[in-house]
Amino acid sequence: MVKTSLVESDIEGGRRLVKALSELDTHFRVLAAFWIYLPETMEWRLIIATPLIDQKGPFSSYTHVQRVLRSLNPPPSITLQDISVVSPRDKLAKVIKRAIRVPRGSLGVRVGSTRIDDTFVEDAYVYPVIPRAA
Repeated sequence: MVKTSLVESDIEGGRRLVKALSELDTHFRVLAAFWIYLPETMEWRLIIATPLIDQKGPFSSYTHVQRVLRSLNPPPSITLQDISVVSPRDKLAKVIKRAIRVPRGSLGVRVGSTRIDDTFVEDAYVYPVIPRAA
């Protein structure tokens, strides 16, 4: 089923997943996380940029996300089919990370009808990324 609007339960589910990924495993660093509306397919995707995709590959990265997603209680409204795990070198992830700043203390920022360099963002919701202590 195609979702044409991003609902609060999806935003909250994404927030819980990103938080859990950031806190549960020191190997899974979230460098960018955002919902993006893809007009070509008329769907929303939760994009999570992590170096793990380059280090361990897609299978390991998606397996880890699925394991954390299943551990959340109560279960979120989102599924692995709503999620894309990408490299921090991904063009869209780099553009969003560089151009969209989430204010300190904010749960996220909604951005719409914006051109960043040569990338048009029709609609997006960007989560804050909490830097991990070294």
